[in-house]
Amino acid sequence: MEHLTNKNLLLGLVAGHLLAALPLIANAQTLQDAQRLTDREQFEAATAAFRKLLAATPNDGATWYFLGENYWENEQPDSAQLCYRRGADLNPRYPLNHAGLGKVLFARGIPDDASGGALQEAQARREEAKAKLNEAIALAEDKTAKHPKELKALTYREVADAYGAGPDPDVATALTNVDKAIELNPNDADAQVLRGDLLVARGSFDASEAVAAYKRAAELMPSAARPVAKKALMYHRAKNYEAAIAEYDRAVAIDPSFAPAYSGRAEALFMTKAYDKATADYTKYLELNAGNISARVRYAKFLFLVGKYTESIAEIDAVRGTGVKDNNLRRIEGYARCEAGDFAAARAAMEAYFAEQPADKVIATDHEYMGKIYAGLAAKAISTDANGTVQIADPGARTTLENQPGGTTLVTVSLTNYDSLAAESYLKAARMDRTKAHLFAEAGKAFGKAKYHDLATRAFQEKIASGKPEVNDYYYLGSSANKAKMYATADSAWAVYVEKQPNLHQGFLGRARANVGLDPDKQTWQARPFYEDVVRRIKPEDQAKYKVDLEEAYFYLGFYHFSKEKDMGMAKCWFEQLKTLNAGTSNTKQGMDMLLTKELQGVSAKDCTLPVQ
Repeated sequence: MEHLTNKNLLLGLVAGHLLAALPLIANAQTLQDAQRLTDREQFEAATAAFRKLLAATPNDGATWYFLGENYWENEQPDSAQLCYRRGADLNPRYPLNHAGLGKVLFARGIPDDASGGALQEAQARREEAKAKLNEAIALAEDKTAKHPKELKALTYREVADAYGAGPDPDVATALTNVDKAIELNPNDADAQVLRGDLLVARGSFDASEAVAAYKRAAELMPSAARPVAKKALMYHRAKNYEAAIAEYDRAVAIDPSFAPAYSGRAEALFMTKAYDKATADYTKYLELNAGNISARVRYAKFLFLVGKYTESIAEIDAVRGTGVKDNNLRRIEGYARCEAGDFAAARAAMEAYFAEQPADKVIATDHEYMGKIYAGLAAKAISTDANGTVQIADPGARTTLENQPGGTTLVTVSLTNYDSLAAESYLKAARMDRTKAHLFAEAGKAFGKAKYHDLATRAFQEKIASGKPEVNDYYYLGSSANKAKMYATADSAWAVYVEKQPNLHQGFLGRARANVGLDPDKQTWQARPFYEDVVRRIKPEDQAKYKVDLEEAYFYLGFYHFSKEKDMGMAKCWFEQLKTLNAGTSNTKQGMDMLLTKELQGVSAKDCTLPVQ
């Protein structure tokens, strides 16, 4: 659930904080104070500080850039882009706003499933991003502008941050640019922090290079908690939560007012199931960010993560009561209400969320939760109360009345097919995020409940094609394909299942049914060997448990010997075993009726015991 946590746990590359260059700019101390607020995730307070600066110097490109960075850090890229663009318009020769515009464009990435016009659009956007980043470097290197070396270094660092942003970063190019920044300004601690982030993103085998970068940043900023917190985050990414907690402890010791250390430690503690300590840290985080609405939004997300769904919903309602309009609140509310079992309210929240959320910002888990919500609605659509009265809890149900002869009225209720809606949502999620391949199976099961067996079959085929098939995937594929009358597909699936589970009768039963379907006129009787394997694999002590399956095999084998082999003694043996089993199905009655036929009258039953294989 990494997308639900705060930006630290999002594992994104954090933009540099630009402190090294601040002495170059007029009113540096005031800008530095505002940037420190961003650094501590006090985003609303930082926005107010930057706006105050802009009231005095509205054409200052640097301040517009820092305001854009504040929005970027607060996961508001659209607002960030507006600020970068305003700064670039007002001061077109100041390089950083061009880097910011390139970063926003680059971070949108190229979706894996993009094709046709959408792919061309994404590729064009990527080229536009690179052009803006190249423009930023050209402006910084422009000799006529006589930019100081520190600002050039800062530009390379921000270009590096841009190449490291988004779902498909260009880490190699990012590292080249951050190394250039460090070459120009070896004392820039933020460049070292960014270098560590990039090395982690590249996937260093032992992370020693990243640790060295964070260590160098800490040496350059000995009184700052941020480099230590970044090292802690690296350990969190590596799932070494105890080491992460130890580093967060160090960060808190260095600067007890550094709020992100508390939220980061809370999330690490959460992963170790130390929920009380985690909640205490988030409470401290809120204390340090008193009045910060963004912090409360993060807290609502955290409450959801630790399973406090009622508290999360209450916090969301409280934040919304302050007038905040944050679509992410609807997302978390939908998730939380789903987990709390209030599926109707969850659906309303998620539908409101989807109505406002841009399509390219919808994540796979959004569709996954819609699947869960529809599945929950399906389970509750029809129920029976203590008096045996059928209760319909489907707000979309349609009732029709039809007058019948004799003055009676036929009442027909059409329910929403929530199962199929659930399946479609699961498919969207699985196709968006291949790490969620298990949702193909959930889609298949939901389509099966909706009686769309052909769609269920295709969903299970996608699950297997995802690259990590499980044994039961072949079971479900075989079952759904048999129901869809796709018998060749079913037989192939069951053949794989039998290979993987040779001692279970279910795979042989599936193959038998598929081959019955492939031989509808009983020309080849090709299902016979598989039914015989069903009989062989059901142990005597399990016959009562699987009597329906066993009876099906007895029935088929009886008819095979009766119709194909004309061996009435063998046929009688199988039908008598069926009678003894007496499973109470239609096969039971037909088998007993066969024993009354003239062909079997007076015939002695043979021994139909199957040879051991």
